[in-house]
Amino acid sequence: MNVRLVIPVSEEKGVDSQLSQHFGRAPFYAIIDLDDKGQVIGQGTIANTSEHFGGVGLPPDRILQLRPKALVTYGLGSKALKMFQDASVAVLRTEANTVKEVVNAYNNNELQELTQGCHHAHHQ
Repeated sequence: MNVRLVIPVSEEKGVDSQLSQHFGRAPFYAIIDLDDKGQVIGQGTIANTSEHFGGVGLPPDRILQLRPKALVTYGLGSKALKMFQDASVAVLRTEANTVKEVVNAYNNNELQELTQGCHHAHHQ
């Protein structure tokens, strides 16, 4: 079964993209599709057009339209976390620097489920 991951990133460089420090203020979100062996079979990037960037709505609204299995991030606020949990989308915490590292950590079951939101999602 294929898996779709969405990851907040600061640039559009595919699996070499650096993760964004802030979920809601990430300029872009990487969309990574994995096959049942964990291999990348599709990738793309969408711009963050939320209210933080002069658009409307919240990043979770846009991401939920992509139907991800999981969101992988350093952290996010409690409101966004609840929106994903209510939609049955796993929110996984990472310490990775690039999308490629996130994919490797996901395939090795090294990501922890995020259970609490934070006021500021900073990479520690």
